[in-house]
Amino acid sequence: MRSSVVGLLLSTICTVSAADTITIRADEWLPYNGPANKRPPGYMIEMADQIAALNGHRIEYATMPWDDAVAASRKGDIDCVVGALKSDAEGFEFPTASWGSNVNGFFGLEEVTWTYTGIESLSQIRLAVISGYSYSEELDAYIEANKDDPSKVVVVQSTGRALVNAVSRLVAGKADVVIEDVNVAASTFKRMSMAGRLKQLGALGEPEELYVACTPANPRGKQFAEMFDKGTTELRTNGQLAEILEKYGIADWQP
Repeated sequence: MRSSVVGLLLSTICTVSAADTITIRADEWLPYNGPANKRPPGYMIEMADQIAALNGHRIEYATMPWDDAVAASRKGDIDCVVGALKSDAEGFEFPTASWGSNVNGFFGLEEVTWTYTGIESLSQIRLAVISGYSYSEELDAYIEANKDDPSKVVVVQSTGRALVNAVSRLVAGKADVVIEDVNVAASTFKRMSMAGRLKQLGALGEPEELYVACTPANPRGKQFAEMFDKGTTELRTNGQLAEILEKYGIADWQP
């Protein structure tokens, strides 16, 4: 998805004066984060914007492939990624407060009769997955073992609109089922006018918390994680978080 402009940004952002520009990257994943040049930006980007402003900072956000975003943040080339599971970004600086709840569902076309009943049931279908995504320890191991066998796993690159591309594989008959966060799936299927043609075929495990994760390579990563933690509490207390989430049809994941 990224053009040479991103390469230029990545080569220069580490020289930005410390405290007023926080660089955030992730692949497009609405309702959590969307295209950098369009509205809505995603509720996590709105949260980041408001918390940064409260602390005298600004957010500089762009999309890029997920693997590249995590690698760049790990090296300290960018400050943070959004929409991360702790297993996505091991060793990163995380706030205590999460920024959402992730439930992965299995989805297929209406005519598909398969239902997920456990890892062993995956042998019956061709599963489309997004490159670089972490789903669960057990499923990640299954994907790693079968990633070179398209009769079992179809790997879709995390560039551009990854889930849209994965759904295209279903329509083209190149995959049977795709796994994705249920909120992302609902948002994407609606924008594709595919909500009536796709159905959920099961869910993977229990909900997992999503976070903003900041670089472990620079002390400012820990500072920003702490800032986002305190800021999340403030947004929840003053009602701004509820206002942001309402725009995306998302309920607060913390009772």
